[in-house]
Amino acid sequence: MSLNELAFKLNAHLTAEDTRFDAVLAESGVLEVICSNNEEFPINIVKTDTQLLAITPLFNVNEVKSDKVDELNEELLLISPAIPLSSIGRQGDSYILFGAMALDTLFENIVHELEVQAENTVDVLQVIEPLLL
Repeated sequence: MSLNELAFKLNAHLTAEDTRFDAVLAESGVLEVICSNNEEFPINIVKTDTQLLAITPLFNVNEVKSDKVDELNEELLLISPAIPLSSIGRQGDSYILFGAMALDTLFENIVHELEVQAENTVDVLQVIEPLLL
């Protein structure tokens, strides 16, 4: 399924939990998805030759209290195993939440993963909020 087809299907879909999606394919080839269960943090989906990557930018390094960077990194390592279907990492100066799916992942599973990733974003930010500016 192309990212354009995925956007069309997401925009027409309502989950059992009443989550809606607003998906827009940018000229850069990145599919930006906003889930109604977390509208503040869009999920960016890119398609590679082997997988779909779902990436949610969380915050920039300069948004962390300068004396709390080591504590933040330790906390993120500790909570990462408890976050279903998502991992935490850094791209340049940005902390991200990400997940990967096979290209042949069923649409229903993509929807579930996006819904969970949106929820995980909220959970992670609640845990580390005291460490941010």
